[in-house]
Amino acid sequence: MARSIKATRQGLKEANSLVDSLKELVWTDLKKHYNGFEEMIDSRLKESEETILDASKAKLAIVAGISVMLKDFEKAQRRFSRSNDVEELREFLTELSGRIRQLRETNLKVVDSLHAVLNHNLTSIEVVEKFASDLQRSAGTWERNGREIDEAILELCDENEPTELVDLENYVSKQGFSSLLHSTSYSSSDEDD
Repeated sequence: MARSIKATRQGLKEANSLVDSLKELVWTDLKKHYNGFEEMIDSRLKESEETILDASKAKLAIVAGISVMLKDFEKAQRRFSRSNDVEELREFLTELSGRIRQLRETNLKVVDSLHAVLNHNLTSIEVVEKFASDLQRSAGTWERNGREIDEAILELCDENEPTELVDLENYVSKQGFSSLLHSTSYSSSDEDD
């Protein structure tokens, strides 16, 4: 039996409702995943920011310290060339060696802090990969909902001929006019050629 206009409209209304529901689901998932992505990527930089700035300041301080030590070393050399006091030079070099060791230790701390930044829980690439993976998982749900919409549309697109037409042909045939029906269908198909 052919579907009534009212039933067809109700089916289309339900299909539209499914479409609206899918759009809302996709939008909600996108917002949720994007917010998570945004928090992770911002966190990645914010957690690194202070360490990177501190490391930069420390490197500048190390370079400034080296510059001061070079000047001190040049002064000690000039004093030595005038006085030839080996003990004074040895004492200065021992002190200089201690200062150099301190700069190396400071530099190692800076390097360690930068390693912590570089080996963070999630790198920026991993944040992007997680975002893409989350979207991929959500897309599975979206596809299922898309299938439901296609099934609703398929149900509304009834390609079968109405049973009433078959019933009418059977009724005419039982009345003894089947040969007339067949000749009419052949002549109309000949006209189509």
